[in-house]
Amino acid sequence: MLVQISSGNGVDEVCRAIYYFLTWLEGRYSFEVLKIEYAKCKDCYKSVLLKTADEAILKLEGTHLWRCQSPFRAKHKRKNWYFSLAIIKVQDSISFDESKVIYQTMKSPKKGGQHVNTTCSGVRAIYKPLNIEAVSYDERSQHLNKKRALERLIKRVQELETANESKQKSKQWQEGKELERGNCILIFESERYILSKNSRILLF
Repeated sequence: MLVQISSGNGVDEVCRAIYYFLTWLEGRYSFEVLKIEYAKCKDCYKSVLLKTADEAILKLEGTHLWRCQSPFRAKHKRKNWYFSLAIIKVQDSISFDESKVIYQTMKSPKKGGQHVNTTCSGVRAIYKPLNIEAVSYDERSQHLNKKRALERLIKRVQELETANESKQKSKQWQEGKELERGNCILIFESERYILSKNSRILLF
């Protein structure tokens, strides 16, 4: 699964909180850092994308808070800096088993010569697991039409997989923008980034 830690449209203080949070996660959870979006200030991350199989991290999904005086604006009154952690379950790639393709022969619906109209040279390729099909009656040879139908069927499977990937990326982008304030999972205090006893869950 993927884990996205995001500041939303957060300010530098939130981006610093995410930098600290990633450091805090290391050694406590098993993960691989896939991508970091850096902020303009040093030691500040706008967002982080992780890959993990560690199900313990599921407990961290939601909003987190770093409560601290701004390290960038000394006289700033705000002390609550929120960021989010979202779990994105990765969809498996669509598998394609050619042995499960069913072929049906048919006469061409196109107007043409005597051979086209009287022989079943057209081929329909059906893939039941995904409920998709493709046809070809472009060639005079049934063998060639079978080949063309299979090629078109595989292309449709690839298009379906691309559409699924696009939906997943859209969901990932949306979850990175959404940030629910309040009811925080974890609360960290001060520049030392200490886990507060007021956190909704206490892990360690």
